[in-house]
Amino acid sequence: MQLTTQQTLLLKNKALEMGFLLCHIAKAEFMTEEARRLDEWLSQDYHGDMSYMANHFDKRVDPRLLVPGAKSVISLAYNYYSNVRQIDPEAPKFLCMLTEKITIRL
Repeated sequence: MQLTTQQTLLLKNKALEMGFLLCHIAKAEFMTEEARRLDEWLSQDYHGDMSYMANHFDKRVDPRLLVPGAKSVISLAYNYYSNVRQIDPEAPKFLCMLTEKITIRL
């Protein structure tokens, strides 16, 4: 199913309502140029100690392999920065972590 303009606007507006700064939708397909650049980046060891970056190369460059049947990829941007200081000295150093699974039925 291809999203209609109305569905796309509904989805993007819902993302903004939920506090996301950006919402982009792209076709799920093999990313030729990104695959070439990722391969080059990995071969130059730019990933350092993050060896997991080299895992599942095929899934990193083709989202349909990660989620069979996927037609679109929805990318969301969220700013984690907060100028509020953590009061609890025993609390973890990070301020927040977004782990919610978001499902919107169109």
